This record gives sequence, structure tokens and C-alpha cells, in this order.
Amino acid sequence: MARLNVSLTNEMAKKIQDSADSDGKTISSLITESVDLYLHLKEMGLSRSSLMRLLSYFEVVKSINAVPIPNLLLDSTLNIALEGSKEKIIETWCESAKMTGEFIKGIEPDIRKLPEEIREFATFTPVGKMELKSEGENVEFLLMGTGYSLGAAKVTAEAMKCFLSVFGVKDMHETISEGFAKVTGKIKQLP
Repeated sequence: MARLNVSLTNEMAKKIQDSADSDGKTISSLITESVDLYLHLKEMGLSRSSLMRLLSYFEVVKSINAVPIPNLLLDSTLNIALEGSKEKIIETWCESAKMTGEFIKGIEPDIRKLPEEIREFATFTPVGKMELKSEGENVEFLLMGTGYSLGAAKVTAEAMKCFLSVFGVKDMHETISEGFAKVTGKIKQLP
């Protein structure tokens, strides 16, 4: 077995020792596991920051009790629900979007600073494209691959409006087509 000398700050060495003690491991095994994880992430094309974003994404998913569902199933179920009560399904999606917005607002309250967060979260979602743009008081939120039907796109656009409203976006307008939803609006109170 190869031996390497590494230099650590006293604070880092204490954290490693405390972690090893609490996990019932040796410092050597803890460092070996950590390096193995790092190399595995690197082989997968992920960086430490990607992993941290993924963990943040899972935190959001967990907070709203989201579960994975195949897109075709979601789309067809959504359209059946729309036939029964369009207002109720939009209201339900709106409530969920507001909960998600409140959670994300807790992470970053300024919507103008969210485009990078959204771009990184998008890599973990099945949508084709998720983009948030903010310039001055103008905001644009775009989702592609949001379902296959016009009904799903309409519900998605309404949910996007509810999400944006949490951040104070007003005067919103939507553009939708099958699998596409874009909402534009204005931030009324710039700090």
C-alpha cells in the first residue's frame, strides 16, 4: 500500500478526526473513501460543485415531496384531470409552484441571482431546457419539454406564473405550444 504525506490545516485535521471517530473509522479509511468518491465523481464527469448542486436539487425535491413520474403518464393524467376541473388542477399546480418558489426563495431571495441556480438545477431534470433570464426589471422563464400536449403546457405556464409571483414578478404573459412554455413579467420592486 502506498503512503502519502498531505498537509492539512489544524481545523481540517480535527474535523477529519472527529468524523472518523463518530463513524467508527480510522482516519486512513475515511480519507481513502473520500478520495475514492472524488475519483468516482470525476469519472462520471461531475465536480464537487455539481454534487453540491445535486444535493440542493434533492433538498428542493424532498421539501415538496416530489416523485419521479414518466412524462407520458403525467401528460395523459394531467389532460384527464383538465377535462374534469381545469380550475382545480391549475390551482393545485399553482400551490405546489408557490411552495417550491418559497423554498428556493429561502436559498436565494433575489430572482435576479437565480438564473445560474436554475441552469444548474435544470441538468438534473428531465425537461429539454429550463432557463430563467433577468435583465433590469424584465424576467423571462422558459421551459421546453414540459409535456407533449397544449393542456400540459398551459398548466405548466400557470405554475410558472405562481412560482414567479413569489419573487414579486407582476404583469406576466405566457407563450405556450405543445411541449413549450414561456412566461415573461416585470419585477415591480427592485431593491
